[in-house]
Amino acid sequence: MNLIKKYLKLFSIIIICITISFIFKLNNKNNITYLSLGDSFALGKNAYGQIDYGYSDYVKDYLTANKKLNKYIKSFSKKDASINSLYQDIVINRQIKINNKEYNIKQMLRESDILTISIGLNDLIYKLSIEQNCSKETITRITLEIENDFNKLISEIKKYYHNEIYVVGYYNIYPENNIYEESIIKLNNIYKNNQDIVYIDISKMSYNKNKYVPFFMNYFPSRSGYKLISEEIIKKISKKLEK
Repeated sequence: MNLIKKYLKLFSIIIICITISFIFKLNNKNNITYLSLGDSFALGKNAYGQIDYGYSDYVKDYLTANKKLNKYIKSFSKKDASINSLYQDIVINRQIKINNKEYNIKQMLRESDILTISIGLNDLIYKLSIEQNCSKETITRITLEIENDFNKLISEIKKYYHNEIYVVGYYNIYPENNIYEESIIKLNNIYKNNQDIVYIDISKMSYNKNKYVPFFMNYFPSRSGYKLISEEIIKKISKKLEK
């Protein structure tokens, strides 16, 4: 008899916990943690070299307006970030301080519901810059190296983060340069063909660059460019939020 009472009590506690959890989720809409990782594009660097309003800030605004946002962090991003430097940040569990509170990158990956990444352009620019002769074979070799590094990065991220990984592609930063055009197409194809991520295609900016990039010799977007990138991300994440 005592055993039955114990089971009934345990069952009652479980039902109460489930009910409380359901009510909390129903009433607490501001429950999404958004983490933005990567390079200058992830930070929102503008054509004047300043960190301005980037695509992740516009995504944050969208989540806030829809009463979804709990926490937003983009401070793990770095202007000169490469695929390998981001990988190392995760391996060593890089820490940052925001408003006197310590955060580490593994903790944030575990807690995050939405993750966006811009990475790979610095790798591409550097690797092309040290080549004497950029033939088609050279471009293929370079992008294969980047693909191998990127796959390693995604595998590391997935140890801690278990939701969709939204990876932002790149537009053709130097339209007059055939080498960069071909290289960026190949870089985007790496992301487009990866089954472990959700690819954010912003290649349309290549065809209307004057509208979204203020200076001819500088490839960083204007606010309207970053807003366009955010709209492409929002198209993807809105499907997740509707579920």
